[in-house]
Amino acid sequence: MVWLLLERRFASALGLVIFAGLTDWLDGFAARRLGVAGKLGAALDPLADKTLLVAVFLTLGVVGLVPLWLLALVVARDVVIVTGAALLRTLRGIRKFPPTMHGKISTFFQIVFVLLVLIVAAVPSAFLIVLRQIALGCTAVFTGVSGFDYVRIGILMAKAPAPAKRV
Repeated sequence: MVWLLLERRFASALGLVIFAGLTDWLDGFAARRLGVAGKLGAALDPLADKTLLVAVFLTLGVVGLVPLWLLALVVARDVVIVTGAALLRTLRGIRKFPPTMHGKISTFFQIVFVLLVLIVAAVPSAFLIVLRQIALGCTAVFTGVSGFDYVRIGILMAKAPAPAKRV
């Protein structure tokens, strides 16, 4: 994916992103349908999804298709979330830090924005450029809102009484 973007082969990169998205959905659907979803898969799947999304964002920033301020916002939010979750786990023994609705909406708009950036890069269209700009605004707003929301929740979790230790 990164190589295709660096080579400015946007149509191929778009096809690969769509393929990755479809296979990710199919994998999750099959695991739930067959009842074979495990703890490891439940932990690794969102991590893989986020890694792909951040890699695509970083590469689109490098090739100049994502504004650097948005790239900084997206990456900073993820760094804050990962750091906060690690601190809660290490210092407070809190192992669960589930996604929030704002976080899910933010991720949705990040994905839509990336798709529109790739579509416009592969097949320029005035209408799609307008949609891309709308998606950029929504991505920025929800990324910022979800970042503050995660910080707020992390602070509340840190202030809560420590969980009982198992013997």
